Amino acid sequence: MTDPSFIPASERELVAVYPDRHRADAARQALCDAGTPPERIHVDEDLAALESLEGEMHEELSRAWVIPNAGVVYPSGAARGLVLSATVGIGLGVAAAFPLALIDLGSSYWVRWIVFALVGASFGATVSLVAGSAAGAPRPGALPAAARGTVLRVEADTPEVQRVLTEQRPLRIDEFSHDGLPIATIYMERPDTLEETAKDIAANAGGDDYDEQR
Repeated sequence: MTDPSFIPASERELVAVYPDRHRADAARQALCDAGTPPERIHVDEDLAALESLEGEMHEELSRAWVIPNAGVVYPSGAARGLVLSATVGIGLGVAAAFPLALIDLGSSYWVRWIVFALVGASFGATVSLVAGSAAGAPRPGALPAAARGTVLRVEADTPEVQRVLTEQRPLRIDEFSHDGLPIATIYMERPDTLEETAKDIAANAGGDDYDEQR
């Protein structure tokens, strides 16, 4: 299969999702004002919605943590949740070793501290392995962008077109070949950062599922 990164810009197009039809129509008008021919702009196509879903899945898989030998696949959010919770859990486990080592169980203070630190770090890592990844993962009720908004497809992919689409505050923008091959994600409504993962973990702490309202 052709490497998507080698597809020239002239053979690429963009699929954007906006919160509602009004915002999608505003983006269409902005593109027309910027010089994009109207016949190259398509709003609310079923095929474009499918492409957006494929782009979202492609983006999630491309950022996933895959450990083939262990048969483990962590989506990006789950992986970041694991890293964040493991850092906190191990840190707390090591910190707890300082007062616990004051308990006289024989040997010197620092020998007792090393033992408690190893136990605490192992416990923190184990808890994060189970709970941290789940807390950072998308909830079952979280719908993909294409199911929450209106899709706009433009048969052009230039920095100017990307700028115009982004200025209209989309949910996401994905890049495709004219044949529908996903290439890259250009924009996401939420940045792929540990800060956003921390928000997810805090939201998930309130229950087994939640409806994201941001």
